[in-house]
Amino acid sequence: LGSMNVTHDYHNWQKFDGKYIFVFSLLAVFVLLIAAINFMNLSTARSSSRSKEVGVRKSVGAHRLQLARQFLGESVILAFIALAVAVLLAEVALPLLNTISRRSLELNLFSDPALLPGMIGFTFLLGLVAGIYPALFLSSFQAVEVLKDKTPASGRKVMLRNVLVVAQFAIAIALIVGTALTVQQFRFMKDRNPGFQRDQIVLLKMNGTSNNKYDLLKEEFLRNPAVLAVTASGQRLGNNIHQNSARTRGDSAEIRLSPSHLHVKRNFIEFYGLEIVAGRAFSDEIPTDKRFAYIVNEALVKDLGWDDPIGKQFGVSWEDTLGTVIGVVKDFNFNSLHHKIQPLYISSQDWGYDEMSVKISPQNYAAALGHLEKVWNEHVPDRPFQYIFLDEHFETLYLADRQVSQIVGVIAGLAIFTACLGLFGLAAITTEQRTKEIGIRKVLGASLLNLITLLAKNFVRLVLLAFLIAAPVGYFIMQNWLQNFVYRIAIDWWVFLFAGGIALVIALATVSTHALKAALANPVEALRYE
Repeated sequence: LGSMNVTHDYHNWQKFDGKYIFVFSLLAVFVLLIAAINFMNLSTARSSSRSKEVGVRKSVGAHRLQLARQFLGESVILAFIALAVAVLLAEVALPLLNTISRRSLELNLFSDPALLPGMIGFTFLLGLVAGIYPALFLSSFQAVEVLKDKTPASGRKVMLRNVLVVAQFAIAIALIVGTALTVQQFRFMKDRNPGFQRDQIVLLKMNGTSNNKYDLLKEEFLRNPAVLAVTASGQRLGNNIHQNSARTRGDSAEIRLSPSHLHVKRNFIEFYGLEIVAGRAFSDEIPTDKRFAYIVNEALVKDLGWDDPIGKQFGVSWEDTLGTVIGVVKDFNFNSLHHKIQPLYISSQDWGYDEMSVKISPQNYAAALGHLEKVWNEHVPDRPFQYIFLDEHFETLYLADRQVSQIVGVIAGLAIFTACLGLFGLAAITTEQRTKEIGIRKVLGASLLNLITLLAKNFVRLVLLAFLIAAPVGYFIMQNWLQNFVYRIAIDWWVFLFAGGIALVIALATVSTHALKAALANPVEALRYE
């Protein structure tokens, strides 16, 4: 696969984290494990259909080792056929993956000298692992018994088959739980109130001309009633806010620190609806607010241990004169929710600004945008009119998270589908092996419901056992995963019932198809030769 950036860029737009690549690899291993379990289960379940072949081969001199090699060879050949199909499916599915991940991945088997040999070696190993138990089991049949139509029953074989069914459904249930909680967590992060208003706010990138003409642009923008308010700032909320060196004077000495810094117009606090919990906001009527006034957040107050921050001396480290803290703003998430709230100070010096924020009416946003573009092109001819909505910007902050939840959902769905395919085949073979028993029971008066219950109850028990294993394991894994997030959901009990319910319904639907077919069959056909 093509290289994938697994870091974060300057603007804090979350890209694929390296740990997600590990998670995807682990999920792929789970899918392979379920597929291998299916192969072992189905191979041993249909052993009766190959028992006579084993008997004939042994009667003409074949040794157990020769038969085991034959069955292992068949398993390896099937694995390589699966590899070829997988490469074709990967080529077909790659455009969908690129659409979800918004990347340009490509499958090039010769891009890395170790890739193709690695795939071949892994496929060979997978074929051996998946085929070793069926090979040993089938080659253990005694020629005399199988040629007399006495396929040896093995309690250990049935026990192992049940263990494998439980294992694959435990994995499937855990994946359902993981997918549900992943979607919940990322939706929670996207929808959580960051502590400021972000709807219907248009952001315009500024240059020297627009800075020089800010007051004129603001006045012209506000002439349209669809434009509600205008402000400007040196940084965009949600981006990687700069950390600046600052200082304050304590009781006995000067204290230096490096909090995050927002450089804003004086109406920024009111524009974004930030809550002042002590002191006041900036004011155009007070001349000192233009340079020597600062507003700090609660995190900075806590960090410095201030009981009464209003009036405290505070300033940037490169200026000789310290200013004054005039207000405290309630903590808000000025970065994305991937990060905890850091100490922050806000200043309003007229140093020049990077971005204008324009609040527009939701009823007339098209007219408002048209007016903004017209005014901008008239007064700022040296910079094209470019805008983005702030809520769209925040969507990009959680884009990678949404991609991860979608990919996890696809992989989990594939795992569940694979488990159901195995259960479907196993149910078909089990039902076929009990055809005569079903015929006798029907002759003796068993009802349709009795027969369906008879055939389905064992699988239901296995799924319930899988749920009892998957629930605590899934809880432990997801609880640890959620610790990676500063703001996280609580794990609700209904998620586990939801996952177990889905697995149970799917298992019942899968098994009942064969059970119903067998129960409706004419018992005469099953008992004709008895």
